[in-house]
Formats: sequence, C-alpha cells, structure tokens
Amino acid sequence: MKTIDKKNPNVIVRDYSLTGNESQRAIKMGLADAEWYRTPIDKDKMNELLTRKNGPGIRDTFIWFGLIITSGYLFYLWWGTWLAILPYIVYSVLYASTSDSRWHESSHGTVFKTDWMNNVLYEIASFMVLRQSNVWRWSHTRHHSDTIIRGRDPEIYVRPPRISKILLSFIGLKSGIAEFKRLILHASGRMDPQAATYVPNSEYSKVFFVARIYILIYLSAIGLSIYFNSILPLMYIVLPKLLGSWLMPFYTMTQHTGLQENVLDHRLNSRTVYMNRINRFLYWNMNYHIEHHMFPLVPYHALPKLHELIKHDCPTPYSSIFNAFREIIPTVLKQVNDPSYCIKRILPATANSKTADAVIHFTGENSNLNDGKIKVCSVDEIDLANVVRFDFDEKTYAVYRTANDEYYATDGICSHGKTHLAEGMVIGGIIECPKHNGRFNLKYGTPARMPVCERINTYNIQIIGSDLFLEL
Repeated sequence: MKTIDKKNPNVIVRDYSLTGNESQRAIKMGLADAEWYRTPIDKDKMNELLTRKNGPGIRDTFIWFGLIITSGYLFYLWWGTWLAILPYIVYSVLYASTSDSRWHESSHGTVFKTDWMNNVLYEIASFMVLRQSNVWRWSHTRHHSDTIIRGRDPEIYVRPPRISKILLSFIGLKSGIAEFKRLILHASGRMDPQAATYVPNSEYSKVFFVARIYILIYLSAIGLSIYFNSILPLMYIVLPKLLGSWLMPFYTMTQHTGLQENVLDHRLNSRTVYMNRINRFLYWNMNYHIEHHMFPLVPYHALPKLHELIKHDCPTPYSSIFNAFREIIPTVLKQVNDPSYCIKRILPATANSKTADAVIHFTGENSNLNDGKIKVCSVDEIDLANVVRFDFDEKTYAVYRTANDEYYATDGICSHGKTHLAEGMVIGGIIECPKHNGRFNLKYGTPARMPVCERINTYNIQIIGSDLFLEL
C-alpha cells in the first residue's frame, strides 16, 4: 500500500519505521539478516589486519582527551572575554562531534586489545554524543546486519529527506530532541516501541538504569549552575550538543546518504572518501566506510591498509569531502520530490560479483561416519590461533586450534546473524563473529560478548594419528 504525502500529493512517502509494512516486506524478501558480499582477502593478510593492539588506541585517545581538557581549561581561564570563544568552539566540537567516531569504534570492541578499555571509552563517548549506551549498541548491531534496508535499519540518515531536519542536525536538534524524549521515556521505565524491535527483553533493565544515570548527570549540571549562579556547568555538559554538533553531519552524511537501499552489497550503499590527516584523526578513519562495513572486525588504525587490499574491487573513492557533497546535495534535493531516486555506484571492471571462499574450507561430502566420527583434515592444516570451515551432510561446522594448541568444534553459523564463524577471529578460548563482533566461548558455546544471546552447539574433536576427527 502506497502512502501519499499530504503536503505534496505527487510524492509517495516511503516507510522507514521499524514497525511498519516495509519491515515485514524486507523479511519476506530475504533482506533481513542476509549474507552480504565480501571481497576475498588472503587469510594471512586478514589475520595481520585483525591484530588487536592497545598502543594506537591509547595514543589517539590520550591526544583526544588532552585536546578536550586543554581547550576546556583555556575556556575557563578566558571566561568573560572574547578570547573564550575560540577554545570553546574547539571544546564543543571535540565533545559533541568527534565523540561519535570514538563511540562507534569502541562499540565494536576493536579500539583496544584490552576489553575493559573499549567498554570505558564506549560509555564515556556514548554520554558525550547523547546516545544511550545499551540502546545504541543494539541499534548499531542492527545497522550492520541490515545496512540501509528500509524498515530494518534504525540508523538510516536523512531518509525520507526533510531539508529542515537536515539543517537542524547541524546544531544537534534533530537527533538531540528525539534522543532526549527517548531518554525520558526509558528513565520512566517504559521502552520505546522502535527500540523494542532490536533490543532484547533481557536488556530492558539495563536500558532503564543507564537512562536514569544520564538524567541524574544532567540534573546535577543544572543544580550546579543554580548553586554557583553560573552557566559554566551547562556549557561543559549540556550546551556542546547544540553548539558543537555541526561537524558530525559533514562526516556522517558521506557514509550512505543518497546511495541505494535494499541491496546486499556495501560497495553500493556505502562510500569511501579520501580525507586529510586531521579529518582522519577526528573521524578515526571512518571515511573508509565500505571497508569498515565489509570487515567490521578490522580496527580503525588498520583501515587504510585494508583499503589498499580491496580498492580494486570497489567503486572509485571520492577525492574529498567536498567532492562527496557535490553529489550528495543535489541527490537529497531530488529525493525530496522523488524518494526512489538514488546514486548508483559503478563497480570497476576488476570487481567480483560473488564472494569466493576466503577461509580454509574442508568438506566431508565423500566421507562416511565411522563410529559417529568423520575426518576433517590433518592437524597441520590448521595453524595456531586459527579456525577452518567444515561442511558435512548439509551442515556447516567451525573447527578451531587455539594458541595453546587446543582443539574445539562448534556450529559453523553464528546464532545471532547468518555469518560463518570460520571468517571470525580466535582470541584465546573465544571466537569473535566477523559480522557484529559478538563472541562465543569455544569450550561451551556460550555467549561471551553482545550482541550474541544464544549459545551454539559444541562438538568433540579427536586426534587419531595425524588427523582431526569431528565427533557428531
């Protein structure tokens, strides 16, 4: 059923809500939790890119916090003079705009090798950018599952396009007002209907708790302002969202705006935009957005190297932010009257159309069970801290060898998304899913990191001679 715009009868309104007809349509069409195209990359090169490090994240986070503290201190020293304007511009932009990329990367758990560091940065950045940490962790998980799928993706930006809302986003009002309303709702113990479509019931109590913490902090800032008869507490915590959010849309609109919807290829619905060193630091390399969506396990500091490996398979990158907006602005203006209009990216002649196996893949199709056991491969065919895929009797398994030379086997498909765990990363006794960065315990198959909620089956592995056997 088509919906007509009341103000403009010639315009057909597309339904982007998560509870409307488009959501059910996406599920019926097989667009929900679907398998996406991934450029084949040599396993050894991918393992090198996936290496987690604390160094780059600690360095860049210290620089970031150092700039925030320094600009905030200069603003305090110069308060009451015109000189205070410059450091406050820097402070508010760093606080409200660049916290977006820190929130984003730490949500994937790839900034640091040490997990608690990722979690601490995520909670701090979530508050700074005014995103409830529990809600938006699940929102972003859905965004990666169903990127720019109508009725499924809760993070589709400027669709349907409303020029007034786009302009308001540059002063933080578009997202700020909506998020604050949701914050009040959650603090009262009620769940937002849209968020309820992707946040599990088991997480509701955490959502309500975090919302109340946010409200308490805001009320404390208001209370301090009243007590000291000064607007300074609000200038540091509340007002940056209004005065410092203008840089964020310049970055985030380059990600997907105006590109194709309902396609299962990130090369067609995401952009890679070349940026200078300053913008790449502020944005934490999220300008390599095709690369990030295709391989979300890769840390931000390794994205430039990943780009070099897959650029032959992707559309030509945009040469600058300006170059990207030369395409975005007229596209959005056209979409106001024609929502079906979109930019169709051209793949190079060297591009692949189907994903080839980028993992070690064994099959037992020509083998028979012997006492409930089937040969997978020889011991030497699995490297330390690695995983292989094994198919038998129309089912997929993942077989692991840890850095401690221990062997495990589990179901081959993630219980959260339709993704082969053999494309993931073995971290100690854990496998990290390549799609959402969720983790499973190899020994028990139990969830070890969100968004995974359901366990996977585990199986015995036996070594007979020099071969590995899976016991079914």
